[in-house]
Amino acid sequence: MSDTTPAPALPETVEVLVVGGGQAGLGMGYRLREAGIPFVIVDDRARIGDVWRARWRSLVLFTPRRFAALPGRPLPRSTSFYPSKDEIADYLERYAEDHALPVVTGARVTAVRHEGGEFVTETSRGVVRARAVVIATGPFQYPRVPRLGAKLAASVAQLHSSAYRSPDDLPTGRTAVVGGGNSAAQLAVELAATREVTMVAPAPPWFIPERILGISVYWPLKLLGILGSPAESRISRYIHSRGDGILGTEAKRAVRAGRLALRTSRVVDAEGETLVLADGSRLEVDAVLWATGFRTHYPFVQVDGALTEHGAPVHDEGVSPVAGLYWIGLPWQSRLDSSILHGIAADSRDLLAALRAHLGRPARSASARLDG
Repeated sequence: MSDTTPAPALPETVEVLVVGGGQAGLGMGYRLREAGIPFVIVDDRARIGDVWRARWRSLVLFTPRRFAALPGRPLPRSTSFYPSKDEIADYLERYAEDHALPVVTGARVTAVRHEGGEFVTETSRGVVRARAVVIATGPFQYPRVPRLGAKLAASVAQLHSSAYRSPDDLPTGRTAVVGGGNSAAQLAVELAATREVTMVAPAPPWFIPERILGISVYWPLKLLGILGSPAESRISRYIHSRGDGILGTEAKRAVRAGRLALRTSRVVDAEGETLVLADGSRLEVDAVLWATGFRTHYPFVQVDGALTEHGAPVHDEGVSPVAGLYWIGLPWQSRLDSSILHGIAADSRDLLAALRAHLGRPARSASARLDG
């Protein structure tokens, strides 16, 4: 849906409401459209794909084009092998257009309540009642910044990775990138081109080569069944226990070449212009980029039994114990690949079956097969 096309009006009632118009919500919308189930998707952004457009300028996916597509539509061949953020944003916009998905943009959800066997959702564009609700906003909404950052001197620039756009956002000088995942590695390498950078990782980074015998590492993972292995399988539990793997060895090469410093320890305190690490060492800084992830927080979900006491979703492979409530787009939701675009095809297919059962709709015939 282009930025000149007006968003559809928000209906007062609908069978299924999908909260979130990113890749998870659109993938779920594709399944609902193919199944003939009335639905609407609401998203708080002005334009489909804006959640990607707002991220840092040089961002590219660590998954190849083949594994970054939603069900029913591959990425165009003109897309880079590792798609950029803007290529993904434009792809999502075209995806919604191609499948005629009803996305109401600029609709911020403020409350989802369960009343009288249905869900009442309050948004900035009105109230909608639905028999079922799928939460597809993902877990990456609220940046996690350690409180100890408040102990740093005012002269030390601080920024969370979610607010970072380019190296110009931080002063040149001694810079710490705190975090051990893909974002931390990508940003540390980018910043190291123009300043002295130390990547502070809580554990030794797990660098995964992009290619094995000349082909993308994702192909053997797929062919061996590892990529789609159940979240509770032995291989998935092992990979989960290793923490976030960093695809590619660019940061590793930068460390070996002396272009990027690496400290393997946790930041436990701060004072003045100094970060204090768990191993007893200290790091003098002029700037800190916190690549420390996000905290789980769904304040708008006001449904008894839907969340843990810490605010995390209660679910079994995306199915809430609250009848009619579902989740999609969560890391490790049901499979190893649930946290990347590739996994949305399987997760949305499984959730559709659960939705059909809740709504009392029969399964479609084999001749009406869904893609993906």
